[in-house]
Amino acid sequence: MTERHTDATVCFVSPNVVRGGDGSVHHPFASVRAALDHFRPQATKDRSSQERSSQEDAPTQSGGRTTSRGFEIACVDAPGALGKRSRKPRFRFYIDEHQQPDTPDGSESAPWSNLSAAVDGLSELHERGCLQLRPGDRLTVINHEVFTATSLDRIKARKERVAKFVFFVAAMLLVVPVVAILAYLTIEAWPALSLEFVFENPSDMGKSGGIWAPLVGTFFLVFVSLMISAPIGVLAGVYLNEYAPDNWFNRIVSLAVVNLAGVPSIVHGLFGFGAFVLFAGIGKSVLAASCTLAVMTLPVVITSTREALAAVPMSCREACWNMGASRWQTIRTIVLPNSISGILTGVILQVSRVAGETAPILFAGAAAVVSLPESGFGAWVPFGLNESFMALSYHLYLIRTQIQGVPESVQFATAVVLIGLVLAVNSASIGVRMYLRSRKKW
Repeated sequence: MTERHTDATVCFVSPNVVRGGDGSVHHPFASVRAALDHFRPQATKDRSSQERSSQEDAPTQSGGRTTSRGFEIACVDAPGALGKRSRKPRFRFYIDEHQQPDTPDGSESAPWSNLSAAVDGLSELHERGCLQLRPGDRLTVINHEVFTATSLDRIKARKERVAKFVFFVAAMLLVVPVVAILAYLTIEAWPALSLEFVFENPSDMGKSGGIWAPLVGTFFLVFVSLMISAPIGVLAGVYLNEYAPDNWFNRIVSLAVVNLAGVPSIVHGLFGFGAFVLFAGIGKSVLAASCTLAVMTLPVVITSTREALAAVPMSCREACWNMGASRWQTIRTIVLPNSISGILTGVILQVSRVAGETAPILFAGAAAVVSLPESGFGAWVPFGLNESFMALSYHLYLIRTQIQGVPESVQFATAVVLIGLVLAVNSASIGVRMYLRSRKKW
């Protein structure tokens, strides 16, 4: 007898038998024609059942589908000899009662409507000599269920998996070096890392003591430059995106913002020295260096603000205007609250850049050594806004290249603390951004 598998009935044929059997592997049919004749009564029965169900407008036991799951005809060399079967069928045809193509041919795009039509179509193909099976070949007829993936769907899914894997590898190529660098720095810095190292001021030109004074100086630079650049950058971005008409003047302003982002940091340092230290009379100080860094980071804040504002749908503005609100009321109550998370992206980028910059502060007030009190409030807050200061990035440069005799573990520990400061501030900013993004109204 034929063998029933999970999805289809399998029968066997063999060109090396004289008298056909029942279609089992030990008693195969003598030809494909005999195998098709074996399935014809079942096909006729299924078609009659389907037509009767359609006339009565009632579902069949299989939920409105034909009872057969399809079938397979496998060719063997001799009775009982399965041998090596091909991995893919040589002939593959499809049945789908939900499709009604004009000229069905059994293909996936034009399947037969039922099992009876499949048997008739295969018989016609066999008579034309198109179904020649060799030992090891298989012919399958697949009944498509509802929502069954087609070969095109499977190809798309395969391409999707390949693309996902490629993008994952690309992401790992970015993540792995970062993790490796952090791990290497941490291992090298471990002998010197301690709370005393962080909270003590440097002494003996940085050969001993800790890094508290440079850490405070870096924090002052980040905080003051942020207080200067964030309001100016956000207001400029609001003007350019919400108010500025498309004329030659505003195009020049936009071009100036783009060009300012491409100016080298050492040029910003020279500009800060001339504009803030000399011309404005601020002198070499935390304030002058912070103003210099604020000018350097303005393009990032302006650009991110414009992109965040542009992401707010125009329909939100129009709805507010239709309610009688002015342009400023719309910006203040609708546009800015829904774009604040994108604006914070520019601020986060600014924090990372300011904390690690060295060249812009060389001429604006960064000092290699500053007289530091040993105790009291001055030991914890060693700089004022109008005084020279120490910064972690410049301090790291000095103890690595200019000062001899500094232990390598101290150098690596300084780098780890600098990276930790950037990560901590960024993490806090990202947390605030995620909270504000969750409160969006669209």
